[in-house]
Amino acid sequence: MATARPASSLPRLGRALGLIAPLGLIAPLGLAAVPDHAATLEARSRIERVTLYPDAAIVTRSLSIDLPAGSHDVLLPDLPMTADPASLRVEASGNGRLMLGGIDLRMGVAEARADAELEARLKAKREARDRNADRMDSAETRKAMVQRLAQGDPAPKDGRPLDLESWLNAVDAVGKTTQALNDEIRGLRIEEARIVEEIAALAAAIGEPGARNPRRVAAIAVEAPEALRSTLTVSYLVAGASWRPVYDARLDTRGAKPALELTRRALIRQRTGEDWREAKVVLSTLRVQRGTAAPVPGSERLGFHESPPPRPLPMAAAPASDQLAMGEREDRRQRMASERMEPAEEQQAQLATSPFHAEFMVPGNITLPSGNEERSLRLAGEVFEPKLQHKAAPLLDPTAYLEASFTLQGAAPLLPGEVLLSRDGAFLGRARVHAIAGGDRVELGFGADERVKITRVPVQREARDPGIFGSNRTEDHRFRTDIRKLHAFPVALQLLDRLPISEDQAISIERLPEMTRPDVENVEDRRGVVAWNLALAPQEAKAIVTAWRVRWPQGKTLRPQPLPR
Repeated sequence: MATARPASSLPRLGRALGLIAPLGLIAPLGLAAVPDHAATLEARSRIERVTLYPDAAIVTRSLSIDLPAGSHDVLLPDLPMTADPASLRVEASGNGRLMLGGIDLRMGVAEARADAELEARLKAKREARDRNADRMDSAETRKAMVQRLAQGDPAPKDGRPLDLESWLNAVDAVGKTTQALNDEIRGLRIEEARIVEEIAALAAAIGEPGARNPRRVAAIAVEAPEALRSTLTVSYLVAGASWRPVYDARLDTRGAKPALELTRRALIRQRTGEDWREAKVVLSTLRVQRGTAAPVPGSERLGFHESPPPRPLPMAAAPASDQLAMGEREDRRQRMASERMEPAEEQQAQLATSPFHAEFMVPGNITLPSGNEERSLRLAGEVFEPKLQHKAAPLLDPTAYLEASFTLQGAAPLLPGEVLLSRDGAFLGRARVHAIAGGDRVELGFGADERVKITRVPVQREARDPGIFGSNRTEDHRFRTDIRKLHAFPVALQLLDRLPISEDQAISIERLPEMTRPDVENVEDRRGVVAWNLALAPQEAKAIVTAWRVRWPQGKTLRPQPLPR
């Protein structure tokens, strides 16, 4: 096979709509000299491969064509409107010498061609609709017959009236039969609505005979000194396609050692305007729509905050000069407000994206029509031996939660996504994970453990006013946290609590001697948040004391304020 070689120039292609210059030609291609009487050959292509990103896709098509000797335009009339002209690339090979020219991408229309498989499915759905209609007619006929029987005289031919039990049996039989027929008719109507929707979707996918849809048409200039068989590969970027990760995390604690199975899944969707049929799909973790360079922060000036002047009382209209000064002050206030809003825009920085690149080759070929359908695919599964630990913050919630942690193996990162959690075969709920690179630690919560009992109660709160010569108030706070474990096996528990902090020299905070010394200070860089790592033996109970003293000037009022993380 001989690889296509670029020719020197192609002046003829510059005439069509002036599109040659902005179009993305493959880097090594030049422009082949093609005479004005070149032949036009239309070719049908099929999608061979789709590289799917979280925010776009690159579609690769291939076609084989017999080229006679001479210069020709090979037309691909079935490219979608979502194809990016700047991303169009063409490569070719043949069993002889072949030269590629430029690519002319223009607007066009393509006739909607019915697919044999879709036609068969549409025929089957219409037959199913007819059978459903026959069953509905039969059920309606039986219902009408039962209603006529119920309206007739139920007395026997001998003229004697029916006793009460016979009347009740007759009424019960009519009621049950009518209810069963109503349920059957209701189900048939639901089935009819579903079939009608499927018929409409298939009819829209096939299109009416002779219907014409807007498409992009690519004209590829080629030149062959002699007749040959050629294979062309065309790739382009399309919007409207995406995939998002979903994870299944199944924790099993019933064996000798705990095991955590993490399954990666992908939910893919494409609304590109073209159907992917029997295509090889590759999922990439790269985001092609994100920025490619780091942003440059703007300058910032630090100054003292000036309180706005008090609002003046209503008075007579001010002179023009005073009104002008008031207008200038209002303009300055609006500018300051707009300047204060600038940092909010900076918070939109992409903090959850992963800098690592991994690709998942989906086994087999995928058929996914363009639309709102979302396909779930299994990508990979891994089994870890996690470290189990209970964690509780009784200041906010007295519940102990089971947490499993492990180190992510391999170079493939975990993209931000939803995790479906199960523990010992029972579904617990959903959580989310942020971007985690290979080698980092993963922590997942697996629900409440009702056999670890925790209570946090205030022991004493003592306030003292300043003495005769004092000027500061004093207040002591004491809390006791009791932990009882009802399990018959040891449990590791991390207990979280909080002490206030002060950024004002006039407010002093000190820990009292009876406070249990914490094992961790400033948990996750949160100032004032402390933790105790407890190893609880079977049926063991422990108590933790949190105690501190606050001093502040007399006449001032303390107000707790949450700090940003």
